[in-house]
Amino acid sequence: MFGNSRRAARGILAASLTGLITLTAVPALTAAPALASVPAPGHAHALAGRSATPAGSYRNWRAAQRAAGFRLKAPGRTYGLTRKHAILVGKCLAAGRTSKRDVYAEWDGARRQYLTLDQNNSGGACSNFGAARFLGIYRVQGQRARLYGFCGSRGLPSCRSKGAVLVLTWRSGKRYYVAYSGHQWRATLLGFARHLRFV
Repeated sequence: MFGNSRRAARGILAASLTGLITLTAVPALTAAPALASVPAPGHAHALAGRSATPAGSYRNWRAAQRAAGFRLKAPGRTYGLTRKHAILVGKCLAAGRTSKRDVYAEWDGARRQYLTLDQNNSGGACSNFGAARFLGIYRVQGQRARLYGFCGSRGLPSCRSKGAVLVLTWRSGKRYYVAYSGHQWRATLLGFARHLRFV
């Protein structure tokens, strides 16, 4: 699950539960090479027509954007959480979309709190993160976003609790976004998604 065993474990656990639906979202990346050198800042229009580089990990958003070959968004608010790991860029694993790129970043805090962002330029989900319960439709940056949760079944927290793992998905043109949260209120995940800005 794109180098993140915690997300993979949650997806596998949730997939075994009954009464839930299966979704697709989290990208996958095999072994990531060492951190890439930081390129000079570029402009979004310079990305058009460029072929993306192979999968890798990057220190900053400009480097990741250059590797991905499309304009990325980064959060304007992270609610006190910090990005401690590299930004991962890999190919989309969905059938017929392997020429597209998938980008993943994570922000962590105390008490197992986290927010993550996955974005790709395929126009749809690139891989399967497991089963989750549909929780509703919200507006995110002018688009209809679908909220899901690993919650509400035996052994899992209430879907209204802070302990639920939440997943928010939406499409904007040819870009597809998935934001996750753990040990965060629903409003925090929505605020995180609504404050994304182009790099």
